[in-house]
Amino acid sequence: MGYRSIHWPRAHLEPRKGWIEYIKSSHYDAFSDAPIYFSDFYKKLDKEFPGSKFILTTRNPLDLVRSWENYFMNAPWSIDNEEDKQQLIKEYNIHQKDVIEYFKERPSQFLILDVIGGEGWEKLCKFLQKPIPNISFPHKRIAKYKMKNIS
Repeated sequence: MGYRSIHWPRAHLEPRKGWIEYIKSSHYDAFSDAPIYFSDFYKKLDKEFPGSKFILTTRNPLDLVRSWENYFMNAPWSIDNEEDKQQLIKEYNIHQKDVIEYFKERPSQFLILDVIGGEGWEKLCKFLQKPIPNISFPHKRIAKYKMKNIS
């Protein structure tokens, strides 16, 4: 779509001092991934980059937990029990609610997008005021959920 973007390579790390400066010096147009999820980091980005647009991707929280299990399969931590799973779901739901509340008065700067549920180019391009590309909407790492079932 013409944006210079970066998908944060350290999805499991909480933002630290200097991350905003790194983003400013990186010369990217778009930034994504879990650091925005931590510590209201999206609010800091909003203040540092006035007028920016924010996209909140959503999905079924149970599917997200399975995805995290799969993605972080070799991490030194794991989702071992129902309590861990419920805590992740609780945190996810709180984050979703907080972000929606934060941006509720700025619909021109905020989009909720359910890619897993089938939303894609049409909704995204309308929000970004860009033409719809003549290619399929990208989808990486389609989960096959090989992990143990913790339901």
